[in-house]
Amino acid sequence: MKSATYLAPFIAAGLALSLTACREAEQNRPLMHTPGVYAGKKDEKLSKQQVEELRARAQNLRGN
Repeated sequence: MKSATYLAPFIAAGLALSLTACREAEQNRPLMHTPGVYAGKKDEKLSKQQVEELRARAQNLRGN
């Protein structure tokens, strides 16, 4: 019975560790990656107004 008493904390720690590995955020994520291929969603196109605002910011950074 002494061996069971000594093993109980290790079994509990192993169980706790295995349960934390099952977080919902980690489910359904890609496990295989293809080099050179972006697997994320496509970027949205910027509107003309957004492009002009970015150009104006860039000019301000250049000091023009």
